[in-house]
Amino acid sequence: MVNYGGDEVCALVIDIGFSSLRAGYAGDDTPKAIIPTHYGYTPATPDADVAMGDGTDGGEASNKSKYANIYIGQNGPSIWRPGMEIGNPITDGLISDFNPIPPLIRHALQDVMRVEANEHPILVTEPTWNTPANRERMAEIMFEEFQVPAFYIANTGVLNAFAAGKGSALVIDIGQTVASVTPVVDGFVLRKGLHQATLLYSARSSKHSPGLSHSPLPRFIHGLSKGLLTNATNYRGPIELWPHQLIASKITNPSNPNQPKTLPSLITESLRACDPELRQVLMGNVVLTGGGSLFTGLLDRLNAEMARTFPHAKIHAPGNPIERRYGGWLGGSILASLGTFHQLWISKEEWQEHGKAIVGQRCK
Repeated sequence: MVNYGGDEVCALVIDIGFSSLRAGYAGDDTPKAIIPTHYGYTPATPDADVAMGDGTDGGEASNKSKYANIYIGQNGPSIWRPGMEIGNPITDGLISDFNPIPPLIRHALQDVMRVEANEHPILVTEPTWNTPANRERMAEIMFEEFQVPAFYIANTGVLNAFAAGKGSALVIDIGQTVASVTPVVDGFVLRKGLHQATLLYSARSSKHSPGLSHSPLPRFIHGLSKGLLTNATNYRGPIELWPHQLIASKITNPSNPNQPKTLPSLITESLRACDPELRQVLMGNVVLTGGGSLFTGLLDRLNAEMARTFPHAKIHAPGNPIERRYGGWLGGSILASLGTFHQLWISKEEWQEHGKAIVGQRCK
């Protein structure tokens, strides 16, 4: 049996989000592999195999799947192919389709990082509202498909607090599709205070314009928004960004990303759900993280909003955009590199002995 009690086990950390999958070595300050989570695919016919590969590298493998072909990597979904559609395994922050997850992970580890999963313990991040079924399925993929020697799944709320150097914090995480507020006390999530909301752009794209999910347009809009959008200091109405009907109908004002729930209302609801004696600790340790928190002016706007309701709140927002964009991964990198953490790994032997039940028992 492999001993994971030492200080160095050369663990890998994987953080899967709607925009990208991040992978790297525990102890590093940035991920080695950052690949798009979007992928191209053509539906499978009965008894068909799936061919997987980057759009340019052409590495292929075969497995039974609902996809006839799946195209992943930086160029995979960007090159037009007859009958190809664009997919994403993440819905409202959770993995809703596990079929493309193994190909995405395999591409990040083998093709980009040039490492074998069966030679490294792997820590995978999860959103605070993840389901037990999803956690167990991820463990099954790691142990059964990748044959990892050890596995752990960790909460991004706690990891973002660790990345900011805090054991207790109110973590405000703004991703590409979901914003969440998570109270963390002494390294544990207060689930009664967890509040999240789907961002307005994500909701409109998927519900009101379903055709967008099958085209490269969402990626184009995402790139455009990073370069053009800013956050108003005072919200008075919609901001006209572009005269063209196509763009104007798909991009919305980021000042109200969680309509009808605003970010301040999520924070207020979260704090009110916590015990009064804990609120002061949380308000003194507010952590702002996530790629969506990098919009120009958002931090100033949030400070102004918080000052009205919680004048003693102190917001910690790293000036380095890498730390905010990849806070969940960075927290996992810190956690998996600690010698005191290694007793928590689920070993392959424990998985074979206890099965899925060990995931809920070990990963709290």
